[in-house]
Amino acid sequence: MRLRLLACAVVAVLTAAILGTPAEAASKKPGAVGLVSVTGAAPYDSSGKKYAKISISWPKATRAKKYQVFVAGSRAGVAKAKKPRVTVKSRKATITKLKRNRTYWIQVRAVNGSKAGKRSARIARVTPAATAKLWSKRHPVYRLMSYNVCSNACSKWETRQPLVVNEVLRLRPDVLAVQEASRWKNAVIPGYTETLGGKDNRIFYRTAAFEQVTQRLSATQQSAECPLETDPRTGKVVRDDEGDPVRVEPCILPLDGVAEPEGKDAPWSVLRHKASGQAVVFVGIHLKVDEGGSNAAVRARQTSQIFTDLGNQLAWWGKRLHHLPVVLLGDFNTNRSRAGNSRLETVMQANGFYDAYEQALKVSRQHFNTANPRWSTQPIVGVTWGDHVDKVWVRPGRSRVHQWANVGKMSGGRFVAPLPSDHHPLMVRAQVS
Repeated sequence: MRLRLLACAVVAVLTAAILGTPAEAASKKPGAVGLVSVTGAAPYDSSGKKYAKISISWPKATRAKKYQVFVAGSRAGVAKAKKPRVTVKSRKATITKLKRNRTYWIQVRAVNGSKAGKRSARIARVTPAATAKLWSKRHPVYRLMSYNVCSNACSKWETRQPLVVNEVLRLRPDVLAVQEASRWKNAVIPGYTETLGGKDNRIFYRTAAFEQVTQRLSATQQSAECPLETDPRTGKVVRDDEGDPVRVEPCILPLDGVAEPEGKDAPWSVLRHKASGQAVVFVGIHLKVDEGGSNAAVRARQTSQIFTDLGNQLAWWGKRLHHLPVVLLGDFNTNRSRAGNSRLETVMQANGFYDAYEQALKVSRQHFNTANPRWSTQPIVGVTWGDHVDKVWVRPGRSRVHQWANVGKMSGGRFVAPLPSDHHPLMVRAQVS
């Protein structure tokens, strides 16, 4: 009996020596917190005031009992912050009572008793400006996809083209804008129809869900697209007293056009959702890439010209740009990490448009950049902002962005090879009005 008790005592001493006492374990410094991700954001009202909130998550830190979340309005400010905005036990938090359309910097650190671990890398996020409450029967949730397929500058397009089509069929967007698609001759995507006017930038829509809006031209409107009247006896074009050809009446054409900024054309089309009857203007855009230096000023001019052309062309059809739901999709070749990004943003916001990325209620793969110039299956990580050049722009007070996601196909933490393009597809789920 005494030998048994002695043996138990020896085991207890050895266990304590190896593992340490609970008090000693609790006093150990926790590990560093990994990359913090924004999982969503939303504007809200409280006590008659307008606020915004940001939801975040992060990987587990070793020996962490709690996590402290620090928030400030600047990069330097968040590093200097002593008092946490939020303290939680789980690996996620929601930061409330933030100002709308403001930049906030965020860091998280783990805590174990009196010991604190190393803070996470600083991330930044702009809070949503506004969101609309829209009835889904009149304003359906659309799956809007932008995809730079790189048929022009990238090699092996003939073998990559089927991969691109398979991606579209896998993701089933309602409306698809593709860029760098001029080599995609006679494009066929089962279940989709292409709008007119696209060359490098092109727009497709799901045929079962949408149809192109058409409109009858007035007597004073002239268009080279109107068919000409022919004499049934001779087959010759009928001409009026002044010798000008006579068009067939009525002339009914798709309600579409092409904005022509310097660089690449921007096709647009008015599509009607069959079930709800809602008509929306979709615009496909590809702005100037940086070439050895910033082309921010060029991108701003291109965008201004697109809005001017779009407004004038809609006016020719008897429509007003401000009165219509409008969505801009494409490769804008800039983000908040690039010099001069504010130039594009200034033009966009002057016309009422904001990046859906920063208005989204839910965000998926925030840090995995949509552009992939190295053709890497390993995600390219944009730490601070998430450096996405592919974007969807909406009017915040007239839309509700349900989700933003990099939807490139992944398995085991890597993008699946062979890659269809040097960009991953971007998907935004949104209602517009």
